[in-house]
Amino acid sequence: MIKIKLFIIIIFYVGFISGQEQRITLNEIRLVEKKNHIISNLPELLLEAYCKGELPGYFPNYIKAQVSFTEFLNYAYLEDPSYNNGNLKCPSEFCKLGKEELLMFKQKIEFVEIEKRAHVGQEPSKMIYYLRLKFLNNDKYYNGPVFFTKDILALGDRYKLYNPKNDAAPYSLKKILLARVFSSRIIKDFTNDKFDSNKSKQNNEDDLYEY
Repeated sequence: MIKIKLFIIIIFYVGFISGQEQRITLNEIRLVEKKNHIISNLPELLLEAYCKGELPGYFPNYIKAQVSFTEFLNYAYLEDPSYNNGNLKCPSEFCKLGKEELLMFKQKIEFVEIEKRAHVGQEPSKMIYYLRLKFLNNDKYYNGPVFFTKDILALGDRYKLYNPKNDAAPYSLKKILLARVFSSRIIKDFTNDKFDSNKSKQNNEDDLYEY
């Protein structure tokens, strides 16, 4: 009888530990906070690379499917800047949104992070799986496009952020993401939930589009 009880306890413990192998969380970066001023222009760089076709964007509520830059602008009720009086312009002419439009995206960013539990002799690790832009419209936040970390890192050094401590050494996007040069907070923990990485609908009130 004692052996049976001991076996049950061991099975329960192993099951509990295996369930704690990794933690998946949804996090929020408030770009308006002073400590996040360094990355306040990150949405602008991501949107520029997205517009130029250098960075694929995905639907926020179904991240398995790509969404074009023009489609995204239509959903965000923003004017398509690729046309001027009916004439198509080249990306270098329109891939920088106006100041008023950019202010819509300079409020906050969300990201999904996977934290793996440390085993004996190993260090715990954290990986940002993807970023999701948020935009403010009529005092309400809506989901913008999703960008996977692997695609952002593939941009290399083509896009950099200003470093207020050293003008000659701007921050690369790789350093921003891997060195975590920002402050964030957890707004949802999926560790004990069934998280579908292909359909990341969080059932938030700020879901504007059923993509």
